[in-house]
Amino acid sequence: MGESFTSLVLGIFKKCAGRSGCEVCREHMEEDCLFFPEMYRLHDLAEETGTPPDEKALASLVDLCTLCGLCPCQDIRMLVLKAKAARAEEKKPPLSARLLSDARQAGQWGTAFSAVINPLNRLGPVTTLTKKALDIHPQRSLPVFSKESFFAWAQKRGLSAPEKRSEKDVPRVAYFAGCSAGYLFPDVAKAAVGMLEQNGIQVFVPSQDCCSMPLIMEGNQKTAEKRILANLENLGACVQEGYDIVCSCPTCGYFFKNLLVETAYYSDAFQQQSGTDATVMKVPSGSKDQTFTTVPKSIYQNILKDKGYFSGIDPLQRIDLSLKVKDMGEYLLSLQNSGKAAVALRVPVQPLAYFAPCHQREQGMGQPYYQLISSLPGADIKQVGSDMQCCGMGGHLGYKKNFHDHSLAIGRPVLDKLSMESGRTLITDCLSCRLQLQHTLFAPVFHPLEMLQDIREWGNNLKKHIRSS
Repeated sequence: MGESFTSLVLGIFKKCAGRSGCEVCREHMEEDCLFFPEMYRLHDLAEETGTPPDEKALASLVDLCTLCGLCPCQDIRMLVLKAKAARAEEKKPPLSARLLSDARQAGQWGTAFSAVINPLNRLGPVTTLTKKALDIHPQRSLPVFSKESFFAWAQKRGLSAPEKRSEKDVPRVAYFAGCSAGYLFPDVAKAAVGMLEQNGIQVFVPSQDCCSMPLIMEGNQKTAEKRILANLENLGACVQEGYDIVCSCPTCGYFFKNLLVETAYYSDAFQQQSGTDATVMKVPSGSKDQTFTTVPKSIYQNILKDKGYFSGIDPLQRIDLSLKVKDMGEYLLSLQNSGKAAVALRVPVQPLAYFAPCHQREQGMGQPYYQLISSLPGADIKQVGSDMQCCGMGGHLGYKKNFHDHSLAIGRPVLDKLSMESGRTLITDCLSCRLQLQHTLFAPVFHPLEMLQDIREWGNNLKKHIRSS
């Protein structure tokens, strides 16, 4: 039996507040996060009254964390995830939360029965009942499922079967689409395939599960681990066959490249592999070029341990995958910068407003889509939002009735800025952000890939969106 929910959350208080806490986030996260201000409020109240927060207050606190990744401390992220899992173990989440967080299953059902589900969801009484059953906020629009998932389309195209390496040693990519592009926005995934194929790259769409971010947000650690292990096996096999692993979803990329690998470098397996002696440990220096520094083992071996949320999964597998995954924008930019891009990108005719999502920023790769578009002669693109601003959607969390208002509160600063760009077409590479922007701004929002792949097709998608609005 692991630590209790209450002890785990109080462990966060100990790290972040009071005499033993660093309290760095008290100043820096005050305007950009709801979790830290509420934690400090509860801490200060407990100091004043001498009464610690009750379990209900602690549960409400943990629910405020969307795992945006903007906080500076990986320990807190791991503790929050452990607390969510402990809470789910002690008090099983409602069926509505379990259904909403299983993005893969919802997508499979939604596309399979889209001919029935989509028309029914346009009927007021049915929509009301559905939202009530799933505990979705009344103001949220239910998602519209594609008639055909991207994965079904890819299978018809023959992309689900790996191709043998050609004699010319053509570059090959294993594309991880993610659930949102796979089931809700297949045009984005198709555009990704189109961009790669236009550049002469062989595309393989391997068997893939949900990255598991929605599942761990609801504390469903057991199901998450099964799907993570399946992805590690399938994507690991692709790496062995010489494929580059590319994903177009910033959340999937953040999960694989950042979250999954946190604390893995502190494991005994990595330390042994890295060739350190008995006196030192090798730890990442924090730079994105995989440089390391050594620290005295006698001081840090009891502090730096692989004891995070994912420590039950082989740390070397986690590290290996994190090093192999690239974001689609990052991959395309590297092609352009190296002069290997076979197709010149078209100049967009519309002025654009671009929002870089949290999970893209946290990957430490710059802002590749903004760089790609702004490099085109005549392109008019404006970046909106600061490094610490989040749209607040939090994936499926923004749909939940008890989180809807929190979602809008988190996103209000950047949503207000974007609302002032009515003369520009909005683009963002996060499909969760896309749902939030469309909900609040009542404007069409696109993924940069939809434009970069073919400007004519992007224009058709814009007209299609306008007709359906």
